[in-house]
Parts: sequence; C-alpha cells; structure tokens
Amino acid sequence: MTDNAAYEVPSAGGLFRDAQRYAQASSPASRQPTDTGAQASAQPSSQSLNIGAQNVRVTQFTAVGLTRARNDFLHTLLDSTFKAQTFQQVLHESREAAGKLQALGIAKQVNVALDKGPHDGVRVVFRCEDGSRYALKTGVNVGDDEGTANVTGRINNVWGGGEVLEASYSRGSKTQAAFQGSLSVPVNADPRRHIEVSASQTAADMRPYSTHDEVRRAVGVAYRAVGSVLTHDVRCSAMWRDICNLGSEASPTLRTEAGHTVKTSLAYTVSHDSRDSPTVPSRGSLVRATAEVAGLLGGLKFAKVHGEMQTNQRVGTDFVLATGVQGGVLVGPGRSPLSDRFFVGGQTSVRGFEFRGIGPRDHNDSIGGDVFYAAGVSLLTPLPYVQTPALRGHLWANAGQLALLDDRGLMRQTQRGVRDEVRRFFMCPSVAVGVGLVYHHSMVRVELSCGLPLVAALNDRPKPGLQFGMGVQFL
Repeated sequence: MTDNAAYEVPSAGGLFRDAQRYAQASSPASRQPTDTGAQASAQPSSQSLNIGAQNVRVTQFTAVGLTRARNDFLHTLLDSTFKAQTFQQVLHESREAAGKLQALGIAKQVNVALDKGPHDGVRVVFRCEDGSRYALKTGVNVGDDEGTANVTGRINNVWGGGEVLEASYSRGSKTQAAFQGSLSVPVNADPRRHIEVSASQTAADMRPYSTHDEVRRAVGVAYRAVGSVLTHDVRCSAMWRDICNLGSEASPTLRTEAGHTVKTSLAYTVSHDSRDSPTVPSRGSLVRATAEVAGLLGGLKFAKVHGEMQTNQRVGTDFVLATGVQGGVLVGPGRSPLSDRFFVGGQTSVRGFEFRGIGPRDHNDSIGGDVFYAAGVSLLTPLPYVQTPALRGHLWANAGQLALLDDRGLMRQTQRGVRDEVRRFFMCPSVAVGVGLVYHHSMVRVELSCGLPLVAALNDRPKPGLQFGMGVQFL
C-alpha cells in the first residue's frame, strides 16, 4: 500500500438496490390493502422515497466464506456499522468494513448485501473469498549504487486479525548478507495504521569508497499512520554496529572509528506525497522531514534532522520540470559516529560525481559529514522518433555540499575564521550539469547520463562522462 492511497472498496450499486428493495418492503404503504376500483378512479400521483435518510439500525451480521477472522476483530471492524442510524450511514460503513477486509488481505473479494433482519432491523451480509495465507517471492532491489537479489516469505492474517509475519534474505554487490524479520499488526482493524516489530542484521562491504566492512544488528518497534494528507512514522530502535575488516590502506580516521558502537534512538518522520508516480512523476510534490534523537537509553548521543522537498509540473504538453532540495544536520557532544553521518554524491544524489564523492575524505576513504545540502533541477523532454512515453530525454543541473561540524570541518581554526568557512560552505557548492535518458519502469527509474562537473573541491571525486543509475528516489 502506497502512501496516501485509499484502500479499494466494493461497488455501491448492489447495496443501493438492496436498500431500495428493503425500504420498499418496509414502507407502510407497501403493507396497506389496495382497492382496485378506487385506484382506477383516483387521480395519478407520484411518491418519492428518500432511502438514504430513512432511520434504520443493523441488528445482524453474517459473513459467508470467511473462515480466518477472529470474533473480536470483526466486532472492532463492524463497530461503526452497528452504530449507523440511517441507510446512508449503513451503506457507507459497510463498504468501509468490506474495503478494510480486502486491504488487510483477509479476503480477496467481498460482496455486500443488505436484507431484512430480526427485530425490524437490517441484516448485513458479507459474501467473501478468503485471502491467500502464504506467499513466497523473489525480486531485485536497486539504489545507493547497488543491486541486490532477495527472497521473501510472508504469512498473512497470522492470528485472524490482519497480522503479517515476514522474513527476507538478500545479497548484493556490496551487501554480503542481509536478513530481516518483522511482524505487523493493524491498529483497531484499520489498514492505514500499523504497529510493527522488527529485527535485522546486515553485513556490507563499503569498498571502494571506504576500505572497511560494516555489520549492523538492530531491533525496533514502529507505529505508522497513513492519513489523507500526511503520513506519520514513529520508530524506536536499538542498533549495534561494528566497523571491521579494515583494509591495509585504511586511513587514520577510519582506524579511529573502527570497532563496536551501540545506538538507541527515537525517530519521527512526517511526509506528504501527492506525486502521480514515485519514480518518474509528471505532477505533484513530495515533502518529507525526519528527526532522530539518540542516547535516550544509553550509547551514542546526538540529534539528527533531515528533510527533502520535490516539485513536479508539466510545461506545455510533453515537458516536465522537476526541482528538488535536500538538507540535514547532525549535532552532538564530541565527534559524530561514522555510521550516522550524511553522504553526498552519485547518480541518485548529486550527479556528475562518484558515489559518496563529495565532502570530507581521509586519503581514499570517504568519511561523511555532519551537515549537507543538495539541490537539483531537471527537465524531461520527448524524444524524436520514439513512440513510447516511458523513454524521455533528460536535462539536469545539480549542486551540493557536505562538511563536518568539528575541528576538521567548519569549526576548524584558520586565518579566515569560522564565519568565512561557513560562508564558503553555503556559497561554493560542487556543481555539475548534463544530459541523458530516463526510462520509466513500473518498479524503478533507470538513468543514463553524460555529466560535466563544473565546480569541485579538492577532496571531491568528480566523474565526467557516462554515469548509469537505477533506483526509486533521485534528486
């Protein structure tokens, strides 16, 4: 389920027909005796019946074909249906409940009917087909200059309340092995709100941009709520990281950072996404902000904020102008941990530079930064002699900067002073421009670009010429 997407609900046509039949059968006029002769001599008359406003109450619910749903879950699901007081409310709440059953995977199809119930009430009938219980799938993920192959096993509706138990294993060009398991439970039978408990372990090779491996083990619990406008995500996690297997040419900074670190953190993310596509949008906007506080239960202590904004609009009939801005800052006592810093550069970030090719370095190791910004503007154009709209031309310009907030970066004492270092940070970004092709696949965005770096710092790794990238989120 995508952000801000409403779940599918059954058609209301059959419900209104059932309601009309019930209303007519329940109308006092339908039960009055008729006189044929009187009718023949009476003047023609018309009568309208406002079905939606008629007062009714639901007195019975029947589910046919639904074999894996707990009674307490159904009570929660149908609470609003039983509280409805008019036909219009009964119709609406019945459709909502049926849509939730489908969105949670408990039922594949739900046909809803209304009938006369006991005690002069309404009986709501769900005719269902049970949803799939087990699923096993394989796939390929792309992004962050890496491709990974994965296999995922899933058990739907574990205890009859829409719970999902999932486990996945993946390997990639840099990810040596990754395992993740999670249990997701809907809140109040609502598919738009979930509580998730998860555990994961990842072993990654950070070469060639940093001569070390990193192992991460994490457990966490999260609450996610998808609204009509905003999506909220609150996550509490504990993570153990190990920077290990340093190469013979590892820098002094990397050797100092090596070893184990423990982080406990609370993070909150709020986002608004009105784009018509998450990969190659033609209209709409994205706004996302994340705040994280670490050290609440011990371990590393810092605060981290990251935000991004993207807008897309059509120019004429065949052109799309896209703009994007990103930024973030990490502050804490002492030097920040390597595993939590920001990194900038690469085809999905600032094009025209190597992956993690902008910002502080120690010898050949990219060591990241505590504060960054990046901005980009793109123009998608039609291509001559190309009929498919999935392949577009691409003109772009990107800029970005990354720095440390300590004596190795913006806070270092120089003849120019700290103020001049900060001014230079904001006024002198690394810049690149280029042209290329964009292919819109249903799952990912594929880019082939020819870039020309215009401005680069001494520590940067510009990459003129061809650059290939695949992923979901691009600058």
